[in-house]
Amino acid sequence: MTIKHLDRRTLLRGALATGAAVTIPLPLLDIMLNGNGTKLAHAQTALSPLYMTWFFGNGTLPGLWKPAKTGTAAGWELSPQLKALAEHKSYLTVASGLEGKLVVGGMEHPSGSAGCTTGAPLNGNAVRSESIDQSVAKVLGTPQGGFRSLELGVTPATPNGPQDSLHTVSHSGPNARNMPEYDPKAVFNRLFMGGGVTPAEPDQAAKMVKVRKSVLDAVLADGARLQKRLGAADKLRIERHLAAIRDIEGRLEGAPSTGNPAACSQQTAPTQGKDAKSEAPPGVNTIMSQLATLALACDRTRVVSYMFSLPAAHVYYRHLDSDMNADFHDTICHTDPGTPSNQPRVDKGVQYTMRCLAELLTSMKSTEHGDGNLLDASLIYVTSDTAWGQVHDPKEWPVLFIGKAGGRLAGDTHVNFQGEHLSRALLTVAQVMGSTATSYGGGSGMVTNALPGIQV
Repeated sequence: MTIKHLDRRTLLRGALATGAAVTIPLPLLDIMLNGNGTKLAHAQTALSPLYMTWFFGNGTLPGLWKPAKTGTAAGWELSPQLKALAEHKSYLTVASGLEGKLVVGGMEHPSGSAGCTTGAPLNGNAVRSESIDQSVAKVLGTPQGGFRSLELGVTPATPNGPQDSLHTVSHSGPNARNMPEYDPKAVFNRLFMGGGVTPAEPDQAAKMVKVRKSVLDAVLADGARLQKRLGAADKLRIERHLAAIRDIEGRLEGAPSTGNPAACSQQTAPTQGKDAKSEAPPGVNTIMSQLATLALACDRTRVVSYMFSLPAAHVYYRHLDSDMNADFHDTICHTDPGTPSNQPRVDKGVQYTMRCLAELLTSMKSTEHGDGNLLDASLIYVTSDTAWGQVHDPKEWPVLFIGKAGGRLAGDTHVNFQGEHLSRALLTVAQVMGSTATSYGGGSGMVTNALPGIQV
């Protein structure tokens, strides 16, 4: 018998040989929607928009980052440092010309990171207000059985310093850091194993070795029963969904991928655990991008903070070239000679960062959601802790809005806001995501006007 409706919160359930319960959340299926693909069948409420802060440390080369022309569609072209996002240009809104007016001499990275995520100056070494992801989380709410927000990181490479804003870009308020998780296994366990002890811990690791059934094996019977009751399109969605999880599971265990062969052939095989050498390796980014996509697609969370690299991160991009075996912050950004348009090793690092961002966007765009895909439903706010890293220049702060946010952003746009306060980007994010706030930030960072020409 074919079912007519399925609750959005439906889970596939099973048990491992150890007795541990396993649940696998489902992607958004046609059977969960009404006829126009925009409302849940049972709750009859609009699909929640989705949000992500995507942060990278150490800034850009503004002369290579800012597009030469403003405009829409064919009226503007991607800059050299944004070329990696070419496949996603229709989803891209570039806000150039913004200035980090909260940057304080001697504390450029901490104050810059706080400014671009909280809109407020530091209070000594601590942030003084919640970050934009947490403001959005209040608006979007917490999915039943899910997480208010999810904080992920690619590399734990970090600077020396006690400031809150150097160690995470997600804050629930003063002295309330939301620390990123850098271990893909721990993230996978949290999302799909009920948040128990992570496989990184000895006792659980020993148990996992003895378990012959994988997480998917444990729920196959439940999945087979459900598939018999679904239409052809939803059957295909579940097959793809399970294949994606199987692919991640295989990568984490170091086994050959059994997911989409074409997709796997385009990726660099990731390490089995977190980055242990401060290198931001592509493999960790691959897994974290997939996990972020699954978390959003499965309504495990509606808000993600993705810290590719932390503010002033002492990261080493050794894998990029023979001349990159140096501290990207201390040596490459600060001591390499050059101009805002010509620091070759900095350019290599920024372009690599954008390729890693593009991988996430590809994963989200290829994931069906409602009557579109995850990028159609999402807003990704991309920024850094400085503009030009060599001299901590606060002008031409990197800001991208990526996605359509459920039709609230047109995309394929470059707008210049020369000299405008960076905090206006945060108020723009809040309003796009449904907040009724008419101001954002604190102290000298407070603004009362969003950026014009961004929202539809």
